[in-house]
Amino acid sequence: MSLMFGGQRVLPTKINLIRLRRELQTMKRIRKVIEEKRDVILLYVRQLAVEYKKAYEEAARKLMDAYQSFFRALVSSGGLENVRPLIEAIPPELSIAQGVRILFAIKAPSFTLMKETIPSAPVTATRLTPDLLEARNRLVEVLESFLKVVETEAAIRRLLQELKDTQRLLNALDYSIIPGYEQSIKYIKLVLDDRMREEVIRLKTMKRRLARMRGAEGLA
Repeated sequence: MSLMFGGQRVLPTKINLIRLRRELQTMKRIRKVIEEKRDVILLYVRQLAVEYKKAYEEAARKLMDAYQSFFRALVSSGGLENVRPLIEAIPPELSIAQGVRILFAIKAPSFTLMKETIPSAPVTATRLTPDLLEARNRLVEVLESFLKVVETEAAIRRLLQELKDTQRLLNALDYSIIPGYEQSIKYIKLVLDDRMREEVIRLKTMKRRLARMRGAEGLA
């Protein structure tokens, strides 16, 4: 008589009972650690959600200020047609450095605007009005703010995926692995108890037989 556990046949022996009980305790300790990890990830997600809201609101505010500054620059420069050649002459590309930051042993991307790649106007500063220079600087700040938003959102997505994987593992422990150990232990214990009862009955039967045999010898 045996049972299937973990894809293998396990004999209902006392040694296997002791082993499974030890493994069950180990699984429960592992579950506690994983549960603590889940709680910490949840805490990080909540903190990042607050950071994301602040970063988004700040980026939106800076973008509005930058547009207002740009519109003022257009007015002070005589309109869009006077500024268009300067705008079209600026290369429409810049570079962003991507790195990695660690959040509770979880890797998340980080982004940094490489300021040396920010294109400058291909004209002398004397042709740029102070309003245009201010608008340019504000737009650079907007880029950095939006990178912060993107970085925070990417971190939240990564943590949510890790949270999902962690919860899946907890569910496996709660609804499959640990119940499997408990059922196997219960089954082996029942078999061993039955064997013990059978052994007690057998010993009592042998004892009665021996007593009868001795009684019969005494009469003879």
